[in-house]
Amino acid sequence: MTEFNQNNKKFKSKYWKFVAGFFILIFLAIAGYAVWNKYFGSEARAIRAKQKQIQFTLDAQKKYEEAMKNDTYGGKTPEETLQMFTGALKKGDIDLASKYFVLREDGSVDPKWVEGLGKEKTDGRLQQIIGIIQRSKSDSAQLTDYSAWFTVDDNSGMAEYTIILNLDKQSGIWKIESL
Repeated sequence: MTEFNQNNKKFKSKYWKFVAGFFILIFLAIAGYAVWNKYFGSEARAIRAKQKQIQFTLDAQKKYEEAMKNDTYGGKTPEETLQMFTGALKKGDIDLASKYFVLREDGSVDPKWVEGLGKEKTDGRLQQIIGIIQRSKSDSAQLTDYSAWFTVDDNSGMAEYTIILNLDKQSGIWKIESL
């Protein structure tokens, strides 16, 4: 009988070891699956990519707002900005003149304005641009708290050119949107 009890004890001991091992394996499998889904699964990768994209957008927005807040090139009124712009053109200072335009999303001057004004200078048309701006009149129908339109009419009274300025809310200065 003692041999039977010893075999029975060995069997019970092996049984509980097997049960404990089985539950440990189940626990490890569930934990492994949870860790995989949280850190390595396709949803986790997609979430991290979205978070990275959101952070990039927030950083770019902050950089843009900071650049806009620190921007000093422009006037307190649309007319003042146009006067400053034509003053820079009269001096032939294309770099300065280009700074009166709305900044790009990264807070820099758009090179298309520098290149375009440079070409106009090379072609000897800066005086023509100055004349157009000086002939412009505020279009009160298009005037808002944040946007001002100026038009230049041809001989028949039709709008030949339109100049649009926007108020930069960050710095409180007016910038040229289009010319």
